[in-house]
Amino acid sequence: MRPELRDATAHHRAPAATAPAAAAPTKGRPRSEAVSQSILEAALDLIAEHGNVTDVSVEGIAELSGVSKATIYRRWSSKEELIAAAFESIKAPSPEGIPRTSLRDDLVYLGNNMRRTYGPRDMKVVRCMMTVFHEDPEYKRHHDRLVELRRQYVRDTFEHWAERGEVAAGLDLDLAVAMFTSPLLTIFVYGQYPHLQADDTVERFVDHLLRGLGGPLCGSR
Repeated sequence: MRPELRDATAHHRAPAATAPAAAAPTKGRPRSEAVSQSILEAALDLIAEHGNVTDVSVEGIAELSGVSKATIYRRWSSKEELIAAAFESIKAPSPEGIPRTSLRDDLVYLGNNMRRTYGPRDMKVVRCMMTVFHEDPEYKRHHDRLVELRRQYVRDTFEHWAERGEVAAGLDLDLAVAMFTSPLLTIFVYGQYPHLQADDTVERFVDHLLRGLGGPLCGSR
């Protein structure tokens, strides 16, 4: 079992007389990022160990992470929400500072942000969660909510360059997002086509996407 983590949310309050007069009262108690990460890691360890989420309990996650169930429920309202958040935590962080220098530069930046080397544990979690999301609507609901935040970065990028005339008029933004994200997730997150996992894969993919496949419907660029 991991060393017990002290619940960092239980800080002593300073006496009211010493608090700045203009300071607004803080609602609730501060949450420790280290505690939150320990809970997520415990959830991932148990998913990989059991190979399913049915046998993973909040009690087990609390025990492995060394916190109380109350600490967990202050952060996530249900086991399903916690499990979805744990799965999302192994993906690359949300992109910051998109360059906005060109559509190609932006897509390459976003694509490289999606790349991540997954260890054996995380690949077990990925395979398990893909089945769960297809079979359990409650897990899927929480997962889709988190995924939508990432998709919005891609949609905003296409929309940004559409407003500047850099893409074809009438571009279906939702379809464009799917065409960009799904292949990269398949390669870099779900581990398919391992021979395509190269340093220049994203650049080659974006060039193919923007140029088209060269078929009869593709005009010259």
